[in-house]
Amino acid sequence: MAAVRLADGRYLVTPLGMPPPPQGRFGEMVAWLALIAAGTTAATAFAISRLTRPLSLIEEALDSVSGTGDLPHLEETGTTEVRAAARTINRLSDQLRAALETRMRIVAAAAHDLRTPMTRMRLRAEFIEDDEEREKWLHDLEEVDRIADSAIRLVREEVRPDMKVEMSLDRLAREVVQDLVSMSLPAEVGRMEPVPVLGHELALKRAVRNLAINAATHGRKARLSVFVEGGTAVLEVKDEGPGIPEHLLPRVFEPFFRIDPARQPSGPASGAGLGMAIAKEIVERQGGSLSIFNATTRGLVQIIRLPLLDARASLRKSA
Repeated sequence: MAAVRLADGRYLVTPLGMPPPPQGRFGEMVAWLALIAAGTTAATAFAISRLTRPLSLIEEALDSVSGTGDLPHLEETGTTEVRAAARTINRLSDQLRAALETRMRIVAAAAHDLRTPMTRMRLRAEFIEDDEEREKWLHDLEEVDRIADSAIRLVREEVRPDMKVEMSLDRLAREVVQDLVSMSLPAEVGRMEPVPVLGHELALKRAVRNLAINAATHGRKARLSVFVEGGTAVLEVKDEGPGIPEHLLPRVFEPFFRIDPARQPSGPASGAGLGMAIAKEIVERQGGSLSIFNATTRGLVQIIRLPLLDARASLRKSA
């Protein structure tokens, strides 16, 4: 619409017709512009994907790192950038594996080489006339022997190639309680549900026994429970002790760490400060996790979480 004021003060209003859009060339131009925009978008997306694919490959490799720290071996295929990234990750994986094997060989050799001088020292200690002094020497030698044994066991757990088998987590917990009772350690069965899991039975039993012995010796009594929570198999070890200071909780899985060495018990249940480290190594090799925290009321709670084996799927497979 258009309005024009006339000399007498009136307005002249008239509609204005818009010309129609040009036919032919205008539509052609729009089609070409759309085609160019689509091509540019596709080329940009391809370039971005090509540039970021190595980063995605690295992210996937890091996400799939196992509990033992092993990097997965990647296929060196694809574009130049992807092959270069895969080659670098594989080389890093080989270097890490070689360093780990070297460390394990050194620890195992050192622990084994300790046996000869320890045997000589034990023989000499037997000839000490003073009874009290002789007992001190023998006690210290036993502790060194336990440390060497624990170091060797830790190395074995890191390289153990055992195949996983289906097992009952609740049955394993009951057996551990019976083992502790036979050692005159206070232990009892708590909540028990039938929970099937897949794992290395002997290794996992060793891990649970380590946790239970810690609870029985430092926490007055070990109470083992097995149940399912959030689709995960849970084995809980709870005690009635004073717990652990909060600032020391992050260190409990460090090898040879002891909260108070002066309070370390003697006898068959005594350890070398490697029990928790070995337990964590075993559980993570099963694809699980081990956590520890102070209970809200009293005592310490140690929890093993493992992937739950679907019993129905297992029955179908066996059938």
